[in-house]
Amino acid sequence: MLLYNALSLLSLSSFAFAESKSASAECTNLTVQVKVNAPSHPVLMPVLENGYQAVAFLLAATGRDAPVDPSGLLGPPVNISKTFSISAQYCSPSSQSKKSSVVQILTHGLGFDKSYWSFGNATYNYVEAATGAGYATLSYDRLGTGLSDKPDSYTIIQSPIELAVLVGLTELLKSGDLHPSIPVPAKIAHVGHSYGSVLSNALAASRPDLSDGIVLTGFSHNSTYERWWEISTGFNLARENQPARFQGWSSGYMTWGNKYYNQYGFLKYPFFDPAVLEYSEAHKWPFTVGELLTMALLPLASPGFTKPVLLMAASSDLIFCGGDCYGIVDGPDSLSPSVFPNAKPFEAYIQPNSGHGMNLHYNASGWYGVVSAFLATNGL
Repeated sequence: MLLYNALSLLSLSSFAFAESKSASAECTNLTVQVKVNAPSHPVLMPVLENGYQAVAFLLAATGRDAPVDPSGLLGPPVNISKTFSISAQYCSPSSQSKKSSVVQILTHGLGFDKSYWSFGNATYNYVEAATGAGYATLSYDRLGTGLSDKPDSYTIIQSPIELAVLVGLTELLKSGDLHPSIPVPAKIAHVGHSYGSVLSNALAASRPDLSDGIVLTGFSHNSTYERWWEISTGFNLARENQPARFQGWSSGYMTWGNKYYNQYGFLKYPFFDPAVLEYSEAHKWPFTVGELLTMALLPLASPGFTKPVLLMAASSDLIFCGGDCYGIVDGPDSLSPSVFPNAKPFEAYIQPNSGHGMNLHYNASGWYGVVSAFLATNGL
């Protein structure tokens, strides 16, 4: 109760958003052309015309008779070859060291853009913490978010294509072709949040040669409770929910209804500043029908990945643990060690007093330190 009373006295003014400017880093904004060859799956459902149809689709997809795997709504894949403009930010530490040649590629989850990693002041700024610990970072806007391309939300913004974008970015960085001013890294670590962790895991499964270490945050391999979050969104059409920002966008771009649904899915009360929730809601980014229908197509089993893996979950994660990650992530029933049977090492960590959006809580800097320590201990 004393903790609750102390936190409740914090005013909304305690949160101040700032672009990722830090004394510990020098950052460069980039627009990267990423060419991908990947399967696109026709969606075997009518394009949604309005919010009523979207809610009806949600009911059909989450009812008791709904299939566990929604990919049954997909037709045979057609390979596509496209080049996408991807907005990215590369930050290097101001003080150079051996760790400066290690680059962390940061992939955000649904509902955010790359600013998730540098959300505000130092309390919520993973990029500042990583560069302060000596690492370089490459964050980017996934397709359909931020300043990156916004192609068709049904047939192009699909999980295999987003995986191909992550692979393409990694290959460009690894070969020294990302940008003339960015050096070839000695090592690359992939750090994801939520859906970004799914993509990072899939990279380890499909291209283990591209990564020297994986950090999966806001994540577990238990998908039992994902429908709870889908239901809470109400499948609001983004163009109806925030018309000032998304007017004219395709009906395949979805979001949740308001800040309280945002809290339900991402935040643990009272361990966050209400101003953070207000800002997050005002600046949220949609997810797509294509992403949800194709997520199950991504490979996750990674027997060929022999590098370090850190799985990091929030104690009260709704989406991946049903609100309680103890036992699901760190107990004998955890599915994750079997996904990475040859990782050296595989470790699990649970961040206390936190919901799914781990970077939006008062104690976010605690898990920053866990990541840096894990990487440094394991030669990264």
